[in-house]
Amino acid sequence: MRYYPIFLDLKNKSVAVVGGGIIAEGKAQQLLEAGAKIYLVSPEITVTIHQWVENRTITFRQGEFTPDDLCGAVLVICATNNRAVNESVAQASAARGILCNVVDQTDLCNFITPSLLMRGDLQIAISSGGKSPTVAQRVKREISETIGAEYEIFLNVTATLRVEAKRLIPDFNTRRDFMKSYVESDALELIRAGKITEAENLAQQMLSEFVQSLGANSDSVL
Repeated sequence: MRYYPIFLDLKNKSVAVVGGGIIAEGKAQQLLEAGAKIYLVSPEITVTIHQWVENRTITFRQGEFTPDDLCGAVLVICATNNRAVNESVAQASAARGILCNVVDQTDLCNFITPSLLMRGDLQIAISSGGKSPTVAQRVKREISETIGAEYEIFLNVTATLRVEAKRLIPDFNTRRDFMKSYVESDALELIRAGKITEAENLAQQMLSEFVQSLGANSDSVL
């Protein structure tokens, strides 16, 4: 079976986390970065999770998991080393039609989380379909050697250009062709060389020339 890849918008969505150890802490950290509202239940928690509780960053209930802990949750992450608890969480989630991931136990999951390579807002997800996380980690390492920190800057410059291009080039296909021309230009190499201003200037120059060419060929483009 192949999994369907998807990026979820969890901003202000309620997510239940079962477990309070280091792995649960890491999962909760990723969820916080995604803007989720976390409800965590566990008999014990790490120092970092305790700080989140003290700061009211997350909601916490100390104790063993019960199905009521899933009330209002759109997604569940279970990170315990207790098979019986994991099965209970998976069953309760299935009964409520809630997406559930049980760490390292794919037979109890209806979704799995990929290995992520982050370059600012650029996210590269790598999955082995649950067969070998270590292989996914190797692929991540190899990709990270090619996709460096310059891609974060490249993405930001291109995103700014895209906003302006949307205003000046209403037609989607035409705008897509222009954006592709910039992405395939020397902009990335300029950024790699530390010439960020030059890459930004190139974006403005290319947009100006492109819009002028459209005006010369059609009276209805702008």
